[in-house]
Amino acid sequence: MKLFSLISSLLLFLNHSLKAQDKVTPIDNILEATFFQGTYQEVLLEAKKLHKPIFLTFSASWCQPCQKLEAESFSQQEVASVLSLRYIAKIVDVEQFVGMDVADIYKVSEYPITIILDERGKELERLKGFFPPEYLIKTLLKYKKTTSK
Repeated sequence: MKLFSLISSLLLFLNHSLKAQDKVTPIDNILEATFFQGTYQEVLLEAKKLHKPIFLTFSASWCQPCQKLEAESFSQQEVASVLSLRYIAKIVDVEQFVGMDVADIYKVSEYPITIILDERGKELERLKGFFPPEYLIKTLLKYKKTTSK
């Protein structure tokens, strides 16, 4: 009976520990997401070097859903923490020729489009339009180990 009680307690503890790993605790000093300022090629190199997935959002200043995504989702502290700590995140400005070239690589023709890539640049997921912070966090937490085999 004691063995059963011990095993039950251990299983309960492990279950709780695993669930706690998926929770996001905002870090007090990360108030907004950090977006990579380098080129697309530099994003790929940084992701390989740090073994992190890539978060690309294709955006334009004239795109209202893009502005809403940046203002309401990317500015939320939990989203900022996950993006800044677990991803190489970049906003691709499609109003620039370089941004249009990257959009062509991924066949992006509507905005906003967010693409999650593994550290090697393989597409894992594509999100279209605006999405609330809760949905974004849930999606981001799916990709802890992203290296494709």
